[in-house]
Amino acid sequence: MRANIGRIMADSPPENVNFDSKMEALREIALTADEHRFSPDEMIACRACSRSNPPDRTSCLYCGVALEAASLRPDIAKMNYQRPETWQDGFSLVYAGKTGLESGILENAADLLRVEHDALERMIAVGVPIPLIYLKSLTDAGLLGSRLSDAGFDCAIVGDDLLQPKVPPTRVRTVQFDSDAILLEDFNTSSVTPVKYDERVLLVTGSLVKTSTEVTGKVSKRAVKTMEETFAISDEAVVDIYPVSDVYGFRIRSSGFDFSCLGERMQRFATVNMAALIGDLRSRFTSGVFIDSFPTASPLFGPVWPVEEIKQASSVSRGPLGGIRKQNLTVLDNTSQFTKFSRLQRHFI
Repeated sequence: MRANIGRIMADSPPENVNFDSKMEALREIALTADEHRFSPDEMIACRACSRSNPPDRTSCLYCGVALEAASLRPDIAKMNYQRPETWQDGFSLVYAGKTGLESGILENAADLLRVEHDALERMIAVGVPIPLIYLKSLTDAGLLGSRLSDAGFDCAIVGDDLLQPKVPPTRVRTVQFDSDAILLEDFNTSSVTPVKYDERVLLVTGSLVKTSTEVTGKVSKRAVKTMEETFAISDEAVVDIYPVSDVYGFRIRSSGFDFSCLGERMQRFATVNMAALIGDLRSRFTSGVFIDSFPTASPLFGPVWPVEEIKQASSVSRGPLGGIRKQNLTVLDNTSQFTKFSRLQRHFI
C-alpha cells in the first residue's frame, strides 16, 4: 500500500510547474496542420456586416456577402465554385483565345476549372467563345480568372447583366430585300428597321428545342404508380441578326414567319424556306459574320449553361374506372441558352 502511494506521488507533477505558461503554449499550437494565422492588420472588414474575415476567404464568414476583390490575397484565397440559383444572375468565364495551347497549360487550366482535360480541349476546338464555368460571385470569377491567367490561359468574365437572357431579340414577322439594305418588320408593332448590306452584321444560326414529358400515374395507398409517359419535342430553326449599333438584335423564327420574300422559291415546308432565307442572307451580307456552331457547341457547354427546366403544377382527376389519377408535366426549353450564346458572340466580334 505504501509502495503504491509512493509511486503515485512520484508520478504527480512538481508543485512549482507554471501552468499559465503551459496554457499559453497550447494556445499557440495550430488546430490543424494547414492553419494559417493572420495578424489583425491582415483581416478584411466585410462591407455589409463590418465583421473581420481572414484574407484567404472570398465571402464573409458571417453574412455570406462577397468580399472586395482588391482586399483579397490571390495567392492564398480559397475559391468558391458555387453556381447561382436559377433565378440569380451569374458570371461566366469565357475563353476566346487561340487554339493549339500547350498540353501543360491545358492541364493546369482544366484542374482550376474542375473539368476533364479532354472536355476542355473539345470546348476550345469549337473556335467560338463559349462559357467554361459559371459562378455566383464576381469576386470568385475574378480570382479564378487571375489564376488562369497566371497559368497562361486567359479568360474573359461575362456577366448575365451583359447578356440579358431574359430579354429576347425583337421577333421579325417578314423581311424585304431592298437594293442596298434588308428591311426587318417587327412581329408585334410592324415597324421596319433597315440594315445595310455592307455593315459588319453578325448572324447566329441555331434551333429552339422544347421537350415536354407528361407522366400519368394512379394514386393508391399514398403512393403514385406510373401508368403512362408521353414525350413530345419541337425543333424550330432560328437565326439572330445583330446590326453594329444593336446589342439586343433581331430574331427570325421559322414558325409564324412570312416567307413570301422568297417569291417563287417559297416551298410548303418551313425548314426548306428557312434554309433558302439563310442562303439569301449570306449572299447579301458580304461583310457579315456567320456563326453556325451552336449545334456543335451546345452539348459541350450544356452543363455550364443548362437548358431551362419548367415543372408545371400537377393535376389530379378521377379515372374512368374509378381511382385517382395524377399528371405531372416537365418542359425543357433551350431558348434562354441560345439567347445567351447568341449575345455572347455579339460581344466578341
